[in-house]
Amino acid sequence: MFASMWSFLGWKEEEPVIQSYPPVTIVGARIPADGTPAHLLPLTTISDSSAPDSFLLHVPDLRSYWMSEQAWRLRDLHRFHLQKDGCVPLSQHCMQTDDFKSLLCMSQRLSREQILHLRQRYLLPQQRFFVQQHNTYHYCLGTYYVFCSFAVDDLPVNKFVPRWIEEDAHSPYRYFGDVFVVKISPDEVGQDGRAVYEDVDPLFLDFLVDDAACSKTLIPLLHRREGQKMIGSLNIF
Repeated sequence: MFASMWSFLGWKEEEPVIQSYPPVTIVGARIPADGTPAHLLPLTTISDSSAPDSFLLHVPDLRSYWMSEQAWRLRDLHRFHLQKDGCVPLSQHCMQTDDFKSLLCMSQRLSREQILHLRQRYLLPQQRFFVQQHNTYHYCLGTYYVFCSFAVDDLPVNKFVPRWIEEDAHSPYRYFGDVFVVKISPDEVGQDGRAVYEDVDPLFLDFLVDDAACSKTLIPLLHRREGQKMIGSLNIF
């Protein structure tokens, strides 16, 4: 009723504009919820802005694996870094934190969409791991995104996600349906502003097989500041 009145008066309700980008096919890793082995597979991206991953501008289209629009709408992500250095300089972390805080306070110079995307990118839970055998796993080093869904009514519990990937060790079975891991390029963003992905290396599957073996290969980074210890997760705010 009100929509028709606004239309009669010449008012138009603003709708979000979704920029359409050409699809890109990448190689990602799939961790099935049915217990079958994790494996690599091709994933094609789709332009979408309906979830916390909209700052990427295009994301892997996982609808055929989650089998419901509800599961697609309830998707989420977090990121982790695999690196060959055993520590991240605390000064660098503090500098990045201050830069991000300053940047997000410049609301007068940023659009609402830009602020949203910055918050989405830098408020993500993040983990860092030192890869002890980094010569063997050289092509596995880099930054990854974990895509998952919280559609508890539509998807089965996934009990096969490695513990080192989980954001919170106190909630070991927090994932539902198949879980996917994709790799982002070192530059992360291309000239058109959208995410630039890389193919996941086959050796990455070694990290998805045996938790005991991974605990000896992937070491969460430790940081100390003012007597507090931060393990793995580097929350920006």
